[in-house]
Amino acid sequence: MSPASEGIVAVKTSTTTQGSAAAAADKREAATFDETVRPLMPALLAYFARRVSPTEDAADCLSETLVVLWRRRSELPEETGEMRAWSFGVAKGVLANHQRSQLRRGRLSGRLREEISLAPPAAAVDHTLREAMAKLAPADRELVMLIAWDGFGVAEAGALLGLSPVVARARYSRARKTLREQLE
Repeated sequence: MSPASEGIVAVKTSTTTQGSAAAAADKREAATFDETVRPLMPALLAYFARRVSPTEDAADCLSETLVVLWRRRSELPEETGEMRAWSFGVAKGVLANHQRSQLRRGRLSGRLREEISLAPPAAAVDHTLREAMAKLAPADRELVMLIAWDGFGVAEAGALLGLSPVVARARYSRARKTLREQLE
């Protein structure tokens, strides 16, 4: 082996060793984090379960807290009592974010309900028409609904479905013929 190729082998070996050493360090760090935080999880979950509605959101809040703790793991206090208090401080921030998002969601839902109540009701679809539409191929049915019910042009509806205008027109024509036959 030439001296140059020996250097390449040494660099490759060193890089591989460094990569596996980094992976091992990451595993140790994850294991340490798990050992440190896992005992707090039931208390954190209970903290959220007592404060959020619906209580099913408590698990989401706990997950978000764990993500924040993981991202800020270098800041975790060493002493158990301090770490517990620090973790609950993070949980308090996650809870505040959750409550703000619930409030925004509630306001948006209220505005949407108000807009919907002011909008004219959608026309009821005739049972016979529903049955005839159900007999169309799913892609043709969607094309017809986009055009007839949602107000798209044939080319626009075709584009939404990934069809060229020519193909969309042909399918729409065929679907209309089928519907006419079904409804007669």
